[in-house]
Amino acid sequence: MLRETRHKRKRKRRKRILLISMITFISLISLKLHFFSSADDKPIAQRAATSQKNTPAQMKSPIQTPEQYGANGFDQKPDTEAMQKALDSGKELVLKSGATYIIDKPLQASHSLKIRTDQSDPAKIVQKGKASAFIFDNKPIVSTNVVQNITSQQPFVVLADTKGIKPGSLIHLTSSKLWYWDDRGYLKKGELHQVTRVFGRRVYLDSPIVENYKVGYGENVSATIYPNVSLKMENITFAHPKPYQTIMMRINYTTDATFTNVSVENSKDIGILLNTTFKTKVIHSHVELGTTKDIKKGYGIQDYGGTGTLIENSTFEKVRRGVDFSGSTPSRFGVVRNCRSYGYKKGTLASGNSGFGTHSTAEYITFENNYVENFNYGFLIRGKDITVTRNLLKGDSYGFIAVSYGNRAKVMDNTYQSLGGSALETFIMAPDTYKGSINAQGNVADIIKGPFLTGDTRRLKLILKNNHYTSPSRELGAY
Repeated sequence: MLRETRHKRKRKRRKRILLISMITFISLISLKLHFFSSADDKPIAQRAATSQKNTPAQMKSPIQTPEQYGANGFDQKPDTEAMQKALDSGKELVLKSGATYIIDKPLQASHSLKIRTDQSDPAKIVQKGKASAFIFDNKPIVSTNVVQNITSQQPFVVLADTKGIKPGSLIHLTSSKLWYWDDRGYLKKGELHQVTRVFGRRVYLDSPIVENYKVGYGENVSATIYPNVSLKMENITFAHPKPYQTIMMRINYTTDATFTNVSVENSKDIGILLNTTFKTKVIHSHVELGTTKDIKKGYGIQDYGGTGTLIENSTFEKVRRGVDFSGSTPSRFGVVRNCRSYGYKKGTLASGNSGFGTHSTAEYITFENNYVENFNYGFLIRGKDITVTRNLLKGDSYGFIAVSYGNRAKVMDNTYQSLGGSALETFIMAPDTYKGSINAQGNVADIIKGPFLTGDTRRLKLILKNNHYTSPSRELGAY
């Protein structure tokens, strides 16, 4: 009797468990059916948008594409809004290989940014209007004054206020005094550094101060601080549909920016303006401006007040000057090497055109192992401690180099070769405005119609050794 009662209790428990399991299973099936029926009630386009928007994978992705914001890249409709939204995301922007993104106003950014094309064929960004295609505008965070005298080679400056200044920030010093060899009345002494340490009101710098500043003795020096932001561009072409008088790219106050395989087409004024940038690199790039005689600039790349700019293995065509160093305060420590610059025959473009050069406010600039063809002059110097070495000039030019302002020009181991019967008028032209020294050694020229150096040799400090050339009468000359 007792055994029979136990069996009944076990059967009842099993029935209860089975009933509970069936109810749970039916509830789950109903919930699932309800979910799918609700999703199917939405239009297909809305369901697709929901599935693409804010997915976990996309939220975590370190890259963005313009296509995610509606860009096409293979039609004639402007992609400006989509491109700008992708830039604003702050993520790495990846463009589609072979695509052409049309814009009708400048793309802008102020945060660290990387832009590249996903495969070998570069993407193209076409600005159809007469405006810049890209503007990178880093904003200042602090503006203050230097409060103590600064001597050359000093490792720090003392500021009135250091709040907000961090290691890595850029510090731009600007004096109230004019640049020494300025013939225009507005270019100032000054320099650009990176902050390494802040100790009280002392701000330590990446490298020693270049100038002497007599703060409190009739000279005021301001200090403007910019955050550490960088820009990386790779394998992209910026273009206008035809030559316009514009600056294609304006890059302001970046640190360690790099431009690799970047091309610029049809921007007659300036291809890339590097405004007071720190240690910028331009590598394997190409600029073709379509510059005409009415253009006073026509620079492939203009380094304006930068520090440590390196431009190498790049080509410049249809420009008034391949690379120019200048600035409201001096450009310093720039290098152009292994580059090629192709111009028009002498007298074709606005005066002062040259393959490469400096424009007054420049110091410690080096041009080495470059190729130049045509232009009025192969190189133009208006600055201090400019070195022109191991370069080759070919074609129709007045002179290899013109030295018009500054001091301590070095012209070493360069070569001029005639092209189609062309000849130079002179190798070095030094007008009365230049009152410094010239060290010219080891230079060789095929044919020079006039003297090796033109200028008042009595007022110049000259070192001329082992320079050889041929005159039209085939007489050998040495200087």
